[in-house]
Amino acid sequence: MPHNLYAETLLTPGLDVPMVWRFQNKADHIISLLDSDSPVCKALTQAIDRYGDTFFELSPNKETLIEWANSQKTLVDTADVRELRLGGAHVFQQAIELFQGLQMMVEREDDPARWSAIHHNIGDIMGFIGQRSGSSHFLEQAAMSYELALEVRTLEDMPYDWASTQYSLGVVMQTLGQLEDDTGFLKQAADIFKQASTGLKREQHPDDWATALCSVGNVLCLLGTHRKGARTLEQCVVVMRNAMAERTPDKSAYGWAITQNNLAVALQALGKHEEDIQSLEESIPIYDATLKALVKDDVPMMWAMVSANRASAMHALAAESDYVDMALNAATEFDKIAELFADVELTRYQQLAEERRDESEKLAKLLQV
Repeated sequence: MPHNLYAETLLTPGLDVPMVWRFQNKADHIISLLDSDSPVCKALTQAIDRYGDTFFELSPNKETLIEWANSQKTLVDTADVRELRLGGAHVFQQAIELFQGLQMMVEREDDPARWSAIHHNIGDIMGFIGQRSGSSHFLEQAAMSYELALEVRTLEDMPYDWASTQYSLGVVMQTLGQLEDDTGFLKQAADIFKQASTGLKREQHPDDWATALCSVGNVLCLLGTHRKGARTLEQCVVVMRNAMAERTPDKSAYGWAITQNNLAVALQALGKHEEDIQSLEESIPIYDATLKALVKDDVPMMWAMVSANRASAMHALAAESDYVDMALNAATEFDKIAELFADVELTRYQQLAEERRDESEKLAKLLQV
C-alpha cells in the first residue's frame, strides 16, 4: 500500500454496512521525520501499531477520533484494547500539533522535499482521524494538506511521492463520497486513483500498483451500484481481475481476501442488475475461496461480512433462477450470522442479519407456491 495510514474498503452488500479493514501498514514515512529519541516518536509508533489489523464501520458524525475509540465494540476487542486505542487517539491528535510545528520550522524554498513530506503527513493523520471518526471537517483539512504537498510533489520530479499523495487524496475523496452519499466525490476519487496508478508503475512497485488498481475498482463498484450502471460494473470486474495478478495470498493475505471479496461483490451487483445468472453463480465460489482462507477466530467481523455477502448472492441467485433450496440455504446462513452477532451482543448487526434471513425465507415460500 502506498505511504498512508488508511484502511481499504471491504464492500458489504450482504448487510449493507460500509466497513473498512486496516491491515498493518508501514509508517516509516511519518516516523522518519521525528527525532527517534523523542517520547512522541515512540508514542506515535505504538499508537499506529495499535490501530493495525482493525476492522471498523465507516459512519458519519463522530467528531473526534477519541469519540470513535470510546465507542468501539467489535468481536475481538477487550476493554483493555479499547483503553489502548483511546490513548492512541490522544497521540494522533497531539501529532497534528507536532507536525504543524515542524511545518513552521521548515521553509519550502530551503527544503521542498521535507516541506512536502510534512504536509503529506499532516494529511495522513487528519485523514486517518476523519476516516475513523466520520468527520468531514478532518477529511477536508486532509485534502488541503495533500494539495499543498502536491505543489512540490510532481509526477515529473517525484513520481512515487506524487503517486502516494495522489492515492491518499483519493482515499479522502472516496470517504467523503461514501459518508455524504455524493457521487461527485466518488467520481473525483476514481480519477485520482487512476492517476496514482500511472505513477505507481507495476514493474517497480507491484504491490502499490495493485492497491491503487483495487481502489479504482472499489470506487467503480460503488458508482455502478449507486447509478445502477452495467458498464461501470463491467469495468470494475476487469480492473479487479487485473489487480489479482499481483494481489496474491502469499504477498498480502488480507489484501488478497479483500480483493477477492470485492470482485465477487462486483459480479454479484452485475448479475442482479443484468438479471445474469452466470455472474451470480460465478460470485459464490469466489466468496467460498475467500472464507476458506480467512481464520474466523482471527478476523470474525470480516468473516461475518463476507459470509453475509455470500448469503445475499445466494438469495439473488435464487430469485433469478427459482432455486428454492438456494433461498433456504441463504436463510440458514443469515440465521447463523445473526446468532454470531447475538452471542457478542452486537444488536444492530444481529437485526440486519435477521431481516435478511426473513427476506430469504419469504422468497423460499414464494418459490414453493
